[in-house]
Amino acid sequence: MDDHPEAEELERAAAWRLRKADEGDQASAAAAARLQALADDLKAQGTTPLVAEYRCICNWLAESEGIEDFNHFAHEYRVGIGFAHRPASGDDYIRALIKLSKDVFGEP
Repeated sequence: MDDHPEAEELERAAAWRLRKADEGDQASAAAAARLQALADDLKAQGTTPLVAEYRCICNWLAESEGIEDFNHFAHEYRVGIGFAHRPASGDDYIRALIKLSKDVFGEP
């Protein structure tokens, strides 16, 4: 398996949600499990064509100096997983990020 920064971001969000759950936020426990399941799914798949497309978009955003703004929007999306956002798979998560990037920044 290769490095998967997208999965690592989900795992960081899951760890944050687990800390919230330890503070008594039960909804965060379920969200943490969902985030970890998405991360595990992405890692199991490796670099798929969909992930490669997402990484190309991120490279384009980095070149156009939009990556910091996109990272903020992507973080907000991850924080909402298990609440406002419910991707069913790692692919659904990546598709949502691709859609987010295109909605905010247009087509590369």
